Amino acid sequence: MELLTTKQVSEILGVSRRRVIALIEQGKLRANKFASVYMIAQKDLETVRKRKNGRPRNTQKTNLTNDLKPFKTIFDIAPDLIGSIKSGLPTDLSVNKEYLRDLGKKSAEKKALQARKRILEDDQ
Repeated sequence: MELLTTKQVSEILGVSRRRVIALIEQGKLRANKFASVYMIAQKDLETVRKRKNGRPRNTQKTNLTNDLKPFKTIFDIAPDLIGSIKSGLPTDLSVNKEYLRDLGKKSAEKKALQARKRILEDDQ
């Protein structure tokens, strides 16, 4: 009976050494452990040599087109957006003087300016 190391078995099976150790730990390949080295009998290789490589195929077919929710493109939402822009205001806020007037001021200053503006409007 010839004993093989995990490295020799990995070369024979065409898999990594870590995969051989995983097969041993899963109980799919018999081995004896001497100190920290696994030794595998050559006759035990036949149990894993006939196995299929890789993950088993998923027999359940899925239809991805029905599972995914359709997403909206810009062309789908453009009609909704066009009506949401306030008329009379330029769409580019960097040229909107009304928007830029109080830009950078703290909220307390803005409230005070708005209150002063209301008082002036009420007096007129």
